[in-house]
Amino acid sequence: MNTIGNSLESLSNELYLLCISGSVPVKTIKKPETPAEISSFYRKYVSKNIPVKLTGCVDDWDALKKWEDGYLLDRIGDCNVTVAVTPNGLADAIHKRQFTLPYETSMMFKDFLAELRNPRKDRVLYLQKQNDSFNSEFVTLLLDIESDPAWARKVFQMSPDAVNFWMGDKRAISSMHKDPYENVYSVIRGKKRFTLFPPTDRPLIPYRTFPVSKYTEDGTLLSEGTDKVQWIDLDQRDPIRNAPPQCHPVIVEVEEGETLYLPSMWFHHVQQTHGTIAVNHWYDIDYGPSYGLFEVLDTLTREHVEIPHDGEELC
Repeated sequence: MNTIGNSLESLSNELYLLCISGSVPVKTIKKPETPAEISSFYRKYVSKNIPVKLTGCVDDWDALKKWEDGYLLDRIGDCNVTVAVTPNGLADAIHKRQFTLPYETSMMFKDFLAELRNPRKDRVLYLQKQNDSFNSEFVTLLLDIESDPAWARKVFQMSPDAVNFWMGDKRAISSMHKDPYENVYSVIRGKKRFTLFPPTDRPLIPYRTFPVSKYTEDGTLLSEGTDKVQWIDLDQRDPIRNAPPQCHPVIVEVEEGETLYLPSMWFHHVQQTHGTIAVNHWYDIDYGPSYGLFEVLDTLTREHVEIPHDGEELC
């Protein structure tokens, strides 16, 4: 690593110690409701870009009581939903040194659920469509949730940009990435396991450029031509395994009825128990000093930091 790289690594650790270390492990708090609690939540977590787990956010949702298979079949069994299909659970991830996109198909929810109950060895299904999937494909279930939670609207001073529905096979993972959104992620059924890396770890996290391929219906990978994507080049199933030892990973398990506030720009990898259902709300971010600092770290890291790669297949 060159001189600038060493300086960035030192800065990364100093920023972590100064801004984040006192908030690890991730705390669990009650949903903020009063004006004082809302103000405190913003000051302690949002303004400082600190994740926190919350209880009570979905206690009043009918979804928490009703979303068993029979109810869902009755309500949306005949509705078409967009399903991501892979042979290995690695959608939007690195496999065979390629960035692999899933095969996407539309099927009735009842057919998706039937296969989820009796999964095939060579086929992994995941309802992972984003960009406000709840309002486009699961609108029949809207009365079972809060599409615009009052407490979050008061915290962020806005309504969500998108509300998404997630459900899938335990083999389906979300490889490590970051989002330019404030994420309020609630588990309705099952359990999610988040592996988090703070934005201050950016100088230590290796991005590389990969050719893009997409799965076909039979699980074959086909090239997307000259398209290329920059993606994180760590183990796609367990990023802690080969992350640089100077990194600061945090594991957070979100149980049924719990909510994770995941601040923008935190790197995260997600696993789940089989059939887990979750709903997340995305809020636009405040493009303030914290965002600017991350962009500086990101730009300098891309231009000056070289992290050795041992050639190992990271899938």
